[in-house]
Amino acid sequence: MTPPDDLDDTGLTLTAEPDAPGTLGLRIAGSLDHESADALVRAVARHLETPPAPRLLRLECAGLTTCDALGLAALLMLGRRARAADCLLRLGNRPARLEKLLAVTGTHGYLVGQEPRPA
Repeated sequence: MTPPDDLDDTGLTLTAEPDAPGTLGLRIAGSLDHESADALVRAVARHLETPPAPRLLRLECAGLTTCDALGLAALLMLGRRARAADCLLRLGNRPARLEKLLAVTGTHGYLVGQEPRPA
């Protein structure tokens, strides 16, 4: 595991985790908001550009405390960048607030790969 990247002192951290071959595992923790969204996109893009190219980008979100509209936009941008790199993005261990945000905005299937479970 690499040391966490503090993403330009935004309060959000990104930590690369060992994973299966062909999978880029990243753990995010803190607030994904207007202050950290751009830094997250830049940091993940750097990871995607580092050989070998992953086929799956797995973002572990258990440590995510908040996600505002710009945070959601950042996750959607990461999905587009991953697809452009012939890679699939999946969000794992989503906190209840993130799960609700994805369901309400209709982005759950796009970022998670399945429809949300009924409450």
